[in-house]
Amino acid sequence: MIFLFAIAPILIQPKKELSPLAQAWQNNGKYISWRSTLKENESFGELDIFTIQKGNPENPAILMIHGYPTSSFDFYELFELLSNDYYVCALDTPGYGLTDKPRDGYVYSIEDDARLVDYYIRDILKLNSFALYTHDKGDSVGLALLKIYTQQDNYKITHHFITNGNIYLPLADLSKIQLLLLDKRTGPFITRYLSGERMAKRMNTLVHSIPKSSKKVAAVASTIDYQDGGKVQHSIIQYLNQRHECENEWLANLQTSNVPATMIWGVDDPIATLKVSDFVWNEILKNRQTKSYYWKLPLANHYLQNDQPEVINLIIRQTLGEQIDFNRIGKDIRPIFVD
Repeated sequence: MIFLFAIAPILIQPKKELSPLAQAWQNNGKYISWRSTLKENESFGELDIFTIQKGNPENPAILMIHGYPTSSFDFYELFELLSNDYYVCALDTPGYGLTDKPRDGYVYSIEDDARLVDYYIRDILKLNSFALYTHDKGDSVGLALLKIYTQQDNYKITHHFITNGNIYLPLADLSKIQLLLLDKRTGPFITRYLSGERMAKRMNTLVHSIPKSSKKVAAVASTIDYQDGGKVQHSIIQYLNQRHECENEWLANLQTSNVPATMIWGVDDPIATLKVSDFVWNEILKNRQTKSYYWKLPLANHYLQNDQPEVINLIIRQTLGEQIDFNRIGKDIRPIFVD
């Protein structure tokens, strides 16, 4: 999870329309209805959940789950690179992106998100098998999904890709603003004044090794601003507390999982640092019975899929069985395979 910005000065931004790139992303997707499985959310009824698929459904599928505080748009480049040969699918979980962002007491939950993803797989996509690619908060959703996965026989996860996220909080370097947003006293106050434009611009300078274009920054900003998304930041960041409560169970599930796994980590990440990924590799993945792999990615920050999408594309392709020559990549960005 990553989120850094200057608290002052904070300006209240007027409601904005989606940027052209974000509008195109929305136009290429579709909405499904979803009702939370939590008793606390019964009164909220059905939510409109944004989903997007690209490629031939007959091709091998890849399901992507986004992180905080962004959305499926994080995978814009990977969709373009992979969709000729794969059926690439994603959704925005409640509170994020182009999906509904209920307030007034709605409880945002990692396990509820995992049930939504399971529903999306079974009832909407009707997938028999797929590779799972997760990032940041999506790593937590993916780990919660593993528990559901072991209790069903409707589909098969062929591979589990895990990318930069604080999947072991004791080693995370959470920023001051993250802690303030989590706090029940300061979080609601700060959240009142957040805007997608300010958040996206700040993230572009701090969590990307290669800054995004102004068009892509505007798209990220407008997807956060969709339905006043700045106003739910205190609520949705509470997933870190859920991770704190469940991370030992989730990591134990990963350790015993029969799904081959690959960690890919941007080395420049200041929050979900290499301390986190090295720990999970050495303590959870390296010596487990099911095959595991670990790549470190130079010139890549927290949003590694945006900094080095071509390299991520090649790692995914090789892992899923294609013959890839990494020697043709410039030596400064060649991924480092950890034995």
